Amino acid sequence: MLGNELKYSGFAAIIGVPNSGKSTFLNTIVQSKISIVTPKAQTTRNKIRGIYNGEDTQIVFTDTPGITSTDFGKLLNNWMNKYSFSAAQDADFTIFFVDVSTQHPEKGIGGEEAHILKNLPPETPVILVANKIDAVKPMRVDDTIAVYKKHFNFAASCAISAKDGTGTEELINTLKQFCKPGPQLFPEDMYTDQEDNFLVSEIIREKLFLELSQELPYSVVVTVERMRDHRTKDILLVDATIHVARDSQKGIVLGRKGATLEKIGSAARRDIEELYDCQVGLKLFVRVEEKWFDKERLLQKVGFEKDFDR
Repeated sequence: MLGNELKYSGFAAIIGVPNSGKSTFLNTIVQSKISIVTPKAQTTRNKIRGIYNGEDTQIVFTDTPGITSTDFGKLLNNWMNKYSFSAAQDADFTIFFVDVSTQHPEKGIGGEEAHILKNLPPETPVILVANKIDAVKPMRVDDTIAVYKKHFNFAASCAISAKDGTGTEELINTLKQFCKPGPQLFPEDMYTDQEDNFLVSEIIREKLFLELSQELPYSVVVTVERMRDHRTKDILLVDATIHVARDSQKGIVLGRKGATLEKIGSAARRDIEELYDCQVGLKLFVRVEEKWFDKERLLQKVGFEKDFDR
């Protein structure tokens, strides 16, 4: 029950470079899809909180955008990076994800990884997580962990595969060492504190990433304009707008005779129906909003808040 004293309670920030498996881990650990996953880097844009509930444990994980030096949408990228570092600032401990399949231990650690570690708050314990161990030989995993330990004073380290769940139980047991007794803050059946509008917009954005070309998904953002139950039927009605940066991009999203948009909508509707266990009526609109990624008003509308200013 809420307020009950738990043996292990804590807030954890999940941080790392893009595509290191942070979102896959969060979905695996809370056993629900709350953070979108695609093969493309830097899919996550907002801080997304997932709640792990164990018998005597509640850990609130914050999945953060991958930190990168890309210059696409200077305001958007700055806000994403600040979001990530602010999550680490607010957490009881930080989980630093490394994709071992992209590492070359003989060359040391990557520049972006070094930048992240340099800027983490020194007072917060950092746990190294070597992810995607299913994709490499054990020696690569061991060598990668050893190289990172030489570079940074980690409080602990674990090797996992977020994709198939290998090592995640051991990681939870390790994280318990950094938790403290405290009250249960969320109900046992609650796996995220994200609002419905955000969850639905993220599902639609995931389908855009999966369907469109390599660069275009980074130029789109989704806002849910309205969610409501049908007055007479058991149907959830959703109206959402896909914002693009240029007229030419609108045509790509629509496709020939609207075929691409229809495909995106069908895929998104199936996932929304699975999420809410009901029939869904989804209407998608496409709107040109030039340089939306540098407009504070729209960034705030899609979930960015300036809570990281400090």
